[in-house]
Formats: sequence, structure tokens, C-alpha cells
Amino acid sequence: MARRVSTIFSIFANIMKQLRHIVSVLMIVLVTVLAAGTIVEKLHGADFANSHVYGTWWFVVLWAAFLIVAAILTFRDNNWKKPVVMTLFLATTCILLGALLTKTTGQHGRMKLEPNRPNSQFYIEENGEITKVALPFSLVLDHFEIETYPDSPKPKDYISHLQIQDGNTSTETIISMNNILKRDGYRFYQSDYDEKGNSILDVAHDPWGITVTYVGYVLLFVGLIAMLIERRKKLWGITVAWLSVLVILMVVLHVRMLTHQLMPVLRSPLFSIHISTIVTAYALLLGIAIVGIIAIIMRIAKPSNLERLERLKDISTAMLYPAVALLAMGIFIGAVWANISWGNYWSWDPKEVWALITLFIYTLPLIPNVLKSFQKPMFFHIYGIFAFLSVVITYFGVNLILGGVHAYN
Repeated sequence: MARRVSTIFSIFANIMKQLRHIVSVLMIVLVTVLAAGTIVEKLHGADFANSHVYGTWWFVVLWAAFLIVAAILTFRDNNWKKPVVMTLFLATTCILLGALLTKTTGQHGRMKLEPNRPNSQFYIEENGEITKVALPFSLVLDHFEIETYPDSPKPKDYISHLQIQDGNTSTETIISMNNILKRDGYRFYQSDYDEKGNSILDVAHDPWGITVTYVGYVLLFVGLIAMLIERRKKLWGITVAWLSVLVILMVVLHVRMLTHQLMPVLRSPLFSIHISTIVTAYALLLGIAIVGIIAIIMRIAKPSNLERLERLKDISTAMLYPAVALLAMGIFIGAVWANISWGNYWSWDPKEVWALITLFIYTLPLIPNVLKSFQKPMFFHIYGIFAFLSVVITYFGVNLILGGVHAYN
């Protein structure tokens, strides 16, 4: 009996020693599964990918295993005493927990409104089965209109003029793109219309998942800002420079949004913020790849000059922190925008998935001592070059090959 207990403790101790490698393996497995999911979606469609990859029990278990191992590692190394690390860990926990609550308790469906006909139910379709859900009030469509750009037939907005009937009371309201209706925990989004003048709305009822997820987003934002401030001595110059680029991009895109005939869903202030943040992050990651190429050339030209390689690694590291921070911010800003526009903050669209893959790939070198090879300048530089392939796939590959709702970017 004592020998068995000793063996168990020995195995446990060995596992504890290998936690960093286990985290690395889990991240690699997650990246592989996510990439495979986008290919499955391309070949068989979004519904098939959701039911056979993203919506499976083993996919949930994989994320849970990653979170559990990360938690053990955080407490084992006393990183819970570091405010930045703990904040980022709590943010990740809340975001994943919110996603689980959305999956298990949330309701997402669709309803059609015909002029002057009250409707108090919506329909949820899952795995080919349709479920009818009753609302605690009725919606009546007065009329539906398409607002166009001046001197152009191109749609600027889709607008439903409604009456909310709740008992003996009736309230007028308007639903349009990026202008949702919230009532009794239900959210209604302008989704579509038909040639008969009927309005089609998406309906979401997810009080727990949205709340927990948004708490995670707030913690993530706070943690990322704190991370940049904590490393301000090394990062301040580069961060300020690239934040200036971010502001300029936001202004340019906002002017474009006001002066160009964008499709209705893109006419949101979050559009310019989301795109500017992501593009700035990609520009920093491109800078890391360029520095990596310079380092390889210098290594070939002067093999003995290792000090310069170390200095170049410091430059790349200084760009990596704000790049990862901006990429993470861009992803959650996009999620908030999607929730406002479509009622679902995450849909496992190929571009969303590849942005998440890119975030994983570039976060790996920032995890302390996760792989000792990252401490070697040449390995770091080569990794930075090949890691940029994920950015290329995210920005170009999704548009040209994988498709999805983001293919217009």
C-alpha cells in the first residue's frame, strides 16, 4: 500500500514538473483543432463544423483541460500574487465560462413580423429540429423600410417600426442595424426582410453568458493595459508610436465610414475601432517578422556577432507585448460589435478562429519559461518569421479560400 501511494505521489510530482510543457502541448492541440475546424467548415458548411467540432463535448473538455492546467500552473508558481497575471487569468476564466453558459443556457432564434399582425413567439433550429419559444409580450410591425444613400439605390439601413404590446400597454419602438431592442432579458436584432415587406428579426435570450463574458472582457482590457504599464520602461517608446498609428487609422476609417457607401452592418463606430486595432497589431507582428529576417541575414554575414542578435530580440519583444495586447483588444471589440449587430458575440467564423489562433501563437513566447528555446535569440527570430504565416492566413487566406461572414474585410 505504501509503495502504491509513493508511486502515485511520484507520478503526480512528475506531472507537476511537466506542467509548462503540458500547457504548450494543449495550446498546440487547440491551434490544430481550431485550424482543422475552419477547413471542415469550408468543406461541409458552418452547421456541420459547429455540430462536429465546435459544439462537441470533447472540444469543451479540451478548453477545460487547458484552463485547469493553466490554473494549477498559476498557483504553483505563485503567479496569483502578481496582479497582472491574475487579472488576465480571471479574464480568460470568465470568457470561457461565459461561452459555456451561452452554450448551455442561452437561446438564439428567429422570428418573422408581418405588418399589423402580433407575434409573440420565435423559433430555434438545432440539428434540424425546430423549437417554438413563447415571448412574455407581442411585437407588431407597423411598417418596414429600407433607407438608401442619397442619389443611390444602395441600402444604408434596414428599419422596422414596431409596437410592443404587453398586456393593456403599447409602446412604439424602432429596430435597425446596430440598433437593437432590449426587453425583459430578450434582445431583438434586424436580421433580414422579404419581398412582401415582412421583417425578420434575430432573437437572443442569454442573460448569464453575456454578463459573465463581458466581465471577462473588462478584466482582459484592464489586464492588458496593466501589462503594458508594468513594462513601460522597455515598451513606452514603441507603444506610444504605434498607439499614434492606431489613432490615425481610426480617424481615417471613421472618415471613410462617413463618406463611403458601406453596407448597413458596417455603419457602426466599433467598425473603425475594431479594424484599426487589429491592423495595428498586424503591423507590429510584421515588424517582428522583418526584424527576424534581418537577424538571420546578420547571423549569416557575421556568425560571431551574437550581441546584435540579442539586441534585435529585445526590439522584437518590445513590439510583441503591444501587438498581443492590441490583437486581444481587437478581438474582444469585434466580439462586442458582433453581439450588437448579430446577437452573438462569437460564431466560430473562420476569420474569428484564425485571429484566435494568431493570438495563441504569439502569446506562447510571452508565457514565462514555457519553452526555454524562446530564450535563444535565433529560435525567437525564426519563430517570429514563421508565426507571421498565421497573420497572412487570417488576413488573406480567409478572404480568398476559407470564406465566412468576414470575407468582405
